[in-house]
Amino acid sequence: GNFGPVESHSYWLCLAMPLGLTITLSARDAGRYIAPKIHLAPPEAFQRVIDLAVWVILSSVAGARIFYAWENYQEFQGHWIEVLYLWQGGLVYYGGLFGGALAGVIWFLKNRWPLAYSADVLAPYISLGQAIGRVGCFMNGCCYGIVDPKHGVVFPGIGDGEPHLPTQLWELYGDLALFAILWWVRRYTLKYPWLTLSAYGLAYGILRFVIEYWRRDWDKRYLHYFVSASQTVSAFLILISLAAMIWIFYRGPKKKA
Repeated sequence: GNFGPVESHSYWLCLAMPLGLTITLSARDAGRYIAPKIHLAPPEAFQRVIDLAVWVILSSVAGARIFYAWENYQEFQGHWIEVLYLWQGGLVYYGGLFGGALAGVIWFLKNRWPLAYSADVLAPYISLGQAIGRVGCFMNGCCYGIVDPKHGVVFPGIGDGEPHLPTQLWELYGDLALFAILWWVRRYTLKYPWLTLSAYGLAYGILRFVIEYWRRDWDKRYLHYFVSASQTVSAFLILISLAAMIWIFYRGPKKKA
């Protein structure tokens, strides 16, 4: 539907859905796991997470749009004001991830929440939000793969009439599996600071790195090795997460006072 000059898409609905779900589940777990460590009542921790979510959402959208504008700068040359036209579409997940992470770190430090523990408690819900958001990508016809007559899907919004691989659904399934695994093992990984978050970074980096091969033209290269900017970021994320996990296991579990 249209609201004046703003056109509403199912994409935005599928962004709103995971936000509501993940915020609720994150706030619940904050009351269960984090509140006792900082001497807060669970309802108060729940309200604090709502406040955190506002800053993370705003920073995520800003980061996702900035990353998109950087990756597709030719699209905005001569009319940079259109970078602000979010209703026209154009968000990149990695930009949103880093923007939201920066806002989260600042908020945790400012409110004196345990940074590593809080990040590990909430890490599984990053994948859950991603998974539901990819439903929006599929319905909007963005983030599709290369042309494949046998396994492809025709997305009307593209306008080329060609069947493209539904890589949005591939990542949807991968993100759901990652959420289930991280949520299940969190009871064991929480005793190792940063381990849950590092496991997310390693697993998602590998997932996205592989999928990018079916999303991009192999003739286009970034840094001479990668088929897209997102694959380049994935490679760095994999290396950083792997190094962090090695350091975490070298240090051992956190000792109780």
